[in-house]
Amino acid sequence: MGQISKMLLAAQLVLFTVVTGCADTSGGGGGVNVVKGPEPTSSPTSGISPDKEAEIQLLLQQRNPSTLKCYSDVLNEKHDRAFKGTVIVLISLQPNGSQSKVSDVKVIGGTMTDKEVTSCVVEKLKEFDYPDVVNAGTMQYVYRFEPAY
Repeated sequence: MGQISKMLLAAQLVLFTVVTGCADTSGGGGGVNVVKGPEPTSSPTSGISPDKEAEIQLLLQQRNPSTLKCYSDVLNEKHDRAFKGTVIVLISLQPNGSQSKVSDVKVIGGTMTDKEVTSCVVEKLKEFDYPDVVNAGTMQYVYRFEPAY
């Protein structure tokens, strides 16, 4: 086998191992049991269908300028290029006729520690008109803030 063929085979083996997880051959049957690690945590949702979640994400992207203003106002006061971070929010929605009603918005993580920014983002999210959901539920959304200069 040529050097390039061996490298391709090794790369495929590594890719296969990464995709399938670790193999445990210690089982008594002599076969291979695929052992997977914990599933990556997706946004915690309950009750909101994937199509409505996509619709809400689009709405949040379209309304991004209003939440970005929360960050840019504080950035203009600080004048610090190192002032950046993420805000992870959990939005809880209730069915309410043709629009959903926000029952709660919480910051559940992220690297942005400035309370003025995070509380402003929460207040803006409470003001938005959300598409109607059939069942009450929650969804997670991540904002990334960094200076444009």
